[in-house]
Amino acid sequence: MKISSFIHIFGDRIWDALNKEFLKLSPEEVEYIKNNKEHLEDSNIPLHLIELGVVTTYDKEKEMFLKLKKLTTDTQFQSLYLITSTACNLNCDYCFYRSSASGSLHRRENMKFSVAKEALEQFKEITKNNIKGDDYWQQITFYGGEPLLNKELLYNVIPYSRHLFDSDTSLVINTNATLLDNNDIHLFKENSVEVQVSLDGDEEKHNLHRKTHLGEPTYKIVINNMKKLLDSGVKVLPMITATDDNLDNFSERIYKIVKELGIDDYAVNVLISNSFNSSDSYAEKLAEEMLKAYEKYGKIASDYAFVELYNRLIGEDKAISKNSCGATRKITVFPNGNIYACQAMEKLGVNNMGTLQNDYISNANWFEWRNRSRFDNNECLNCASVISCGGGCATGSYNCSQSICGIDKNNCEYTKHLFKKIHNV
Repeated sequence: MKISSFIHIFGDRIWDALNKEFLKLSPEEVEYIKNNKEHLEDSNIPLHLIELGVVTTYDKEKEMFLKLKKLTTDTQFQSLYLITSTACNLNCDYCFYRSSASGSLHRRENMKFSVAKEALEQFKEITKNNIKGDDYWQQITFYGGEPLLNKELLYNVIPYSRHLFDSDTSLVINTNATLLDNNDIHLFKENSVEVQVSLDGDEEKHNLHRKTHLGEPTYKIVINNMKKLLDSGVKVLPMITATDDNLDNFSERIYKIVKELGIDDYAVNVLISNSFNSSDSYAEKLAEEMLKAYEKYGKIASDYAFVELYNRLIGEDKAISKNSCGATRKITVFPNGNIYACQAMEKLGVNNMGTLQNDYISNANWFEWRNRSRFDNNECLNCASVISCGGGCATGSYNCSQSICGIDKNNCEYTKHLFKKIHNV
């Protein structure tokens, strides 16, 4: 028998990671756990600890790991990413497309409507028999590069997407918003498209990284276009990438965005590991600032993904987090009709699923991606947040270890620091 891997010792407090709670134990039971955590003698085991699952068998624990892996393994596709253009009018220095595993931006290709149409029709067929529980979602994302560099496609494919799919399928465009005009706003409004816009804080911090190829700043253009979208009744979500450059008073920077735009939600992106330099204190500072933002302004506006993670880390939400990397439930189509799991690692062989013209759904590489699980990783299994954490980003994992199954350092450290700060351990 053994002390469960889900049991973690913080001084005299014992955390049960599986059930997300600190256990109410006698001093003698706490001492027993401390003395036997590394090696347990099969004698004089307190019965109460067996009843709680604190003491278990190797076989039972192995069965639990397998069960958790099965529960968190994606089995159906729910998302379609159309890479409408591999070109971009900006030159952001932290862009994940700069990775050696990518290379897409150099080709500057635009998707044709025939490719997008085929992808959409196949996606409709693939998802028609999906199991749709209470938490089911389905989404089509127009992505790049910069999608607005291919407006000819957007003006055809967005109405066609809305024709094929009802309002239960979300339509999203991810854009830098520098090329937006009134006709685009009308297009998004008429077809209920959510516009996700990259905005990294105030003017100074945003312009540090998000510049044109000529080095020109973009903040004023972006913020003015976001206001136009909101004034027209279009759903807008600021996508804020956290870097060392904007972390000082990050919570205040978030609030200024919220106040200026009059919005009630936003999304903060943890910098993809090794995509851009980050300090040793990056993850801890971000965790501290995100907590400040939520505590100060959570009733005004919040990051949905953060609130979900927070509620799971405190144990209010007992659910097991699905994989935070969406690559195993999305189909990514590039302009040439090639299919990938992830848009960020085009050159990686295991990421290539074939083309729209072959049976890419049966490609064996999907097994490699869906086999990516934190419940197979010893470092994850020894973490107090293993049930609440989604395992991070596959690109971040690959950047750190040359394997999609490795540890995504920035996400990992960020989640660990959140847990410690929330529980004061």
